[in-house]
Amino acid sequence: MSRTAPDTDTQPRTASLAFGPYELIRELRPSGEIERRLALHPELLTHHVAYRFRFGATKAERRRFLDAVEKAAALNIPHTLRVEQFSLATATEAWVISPYTGNHDGLMLLSDLLAVKGGQMESLEVTRVLSQLLEAVAVAHDAGVVHGPLSINEIHVDRSGSLDIELYGVKAAISDELDTDELARDELRTIVSLAYHLLTGVVADEMYIEPTKLVVKLDSQWDAFFAEGLDPAAGFASAAEVLAAVPSRKTALNAPEVKTRNVTAFGFGRKKKTQADQAR
Repeated sequence: MSRTAPDTDTQPRTASLAFGPYELIRELRPSGEIERRLALHPELLTHHVAYRFRFGATKAERRRFLDAVEKAAALNIPHTLRVEQFSLATATEAWVISPYTGNHDGLMLLSDLLAVKGGQMESLEVTRVLSQLLEAVAVAHDAGVVHGPLSINEIHVDRSGSLDIELYGVKAAISDELDTDELARDELRTIVSLAYHLLTGVVADEMYIEPTKLVVKLDSQWDAFFAEGLDPAAGFASAAEVLAAVPSRKTALNAPEVKTRNVTAFGFGRKKKTQADQAR
């Protein structure tokens, strides 16, 4: 998935702010009620995202926060942003540090990539999105961690086009949701809903139309996939079940590798003939 950087994270520099060894360089777009800041580690010269949490002054809320980020920091899940460091700044404020996958212009979220592509993606691109997200979710759910409903603005796109979910499981753990089975189903349903949005350009919550009526020459298997995945009374029971039902996933995963070659300034990448070649 190709990408170009957005220009929406260019707030003024605020170098006077700091958290631990990190200099807080500038504001980034918030993640719901959680602030995002671009942070620099001055010794390592690495960039990070600093998330600022605010909560009530009770010990129970602080305990839930610490339990949530400790659990997240122990995870090693593909396609999720690691929790690298966390700390309580005051009784009502905390910070979490994760890798920064954007560039000098700011973060690239999946919503930005969708906008770059004109509001819709090809079915093979949507299949790759589903594969990456569900790979992360399958590992997390097997480890007993759920995220709950997933937003398009919680998904980062790195420089190679790979996806990463931020703060996986943290918000659900802080909110102290007890029904993890229901949260897991909600998570899977929102991923299917997100895929519908990427494929059709329409938000499924606002209006559901069979995707084959919106996308020319789309495989009719997508109709059945979304009908099951978006059913609020049923839906898919696991990430593995969703993956098995994704149309064209086999085609996407086994697509032929596109080989490239280096192009030189004067040779245009052509291999110089050897004496053996010339003798043929």
